[in-house]
Amino acid sequence: MIFIIDHTKRLSIATLKEFLEDKNATVQLSEASKSAILQCRNYLDEKIKKSGAPIYGINTGFGSLCNVIIADNQIEQLQENLVKSHACGMGHEVPQDIVKLMLFLKIQSLSYGKSGVQLLTVERLCDFINHKIYPIVYQQGSLGASGDLAPLAHLSLPLLGMGKTNHNGSVIDAS
Repeated sequence: MIFIIDHTKRLSIATLKEFLEDKNATVQLSEASKSAILQCRNYLDEKIKKSGAPIYGINTGFGSLCNVIIADNQIEQLQENLVKSHACGMGHEVPQDIVKLMLFLKIQSLSYGKSGVQLLTVERLCDFINHKIYPIVYQQGSLGASGDLAPLAHLSLPLLGMGKTNHNGSVIDAS
């Protein structure tokens, strides 16, 4: 079954259960969600280009380094370094069904078009589900108050061609 991820429709527990139970489930972004993602990204790109003002975590450091401005030619490296530095989980792997659910919920949250993420990034997360490529995420390890930074970093590493994935029962390097 194809599950259309649409930020304009309410997501239910029943839908999540159905998604998890369907071993051949695929996902697709609705046109409304694609539009929302593109609109937000375009807004962010224009704001960076025209304003020059610091935008926390985009062109500044993080935490106590929030007043450090990052040069335009190093913004991409900053984002990559953030993911790599937070991928510090350890212990047992999170079961694949839970990783599948994590991917679905991350796609859903990004579909609202409030994060400034590129559409291609969200579509690549959809590809992970659609091709049964599940990033290896570890059960232990947290950073910050929310406790989800390490697991989300491991979930995102394969977007950078890093980390490990599980595909058809085999663990393979994302590269």
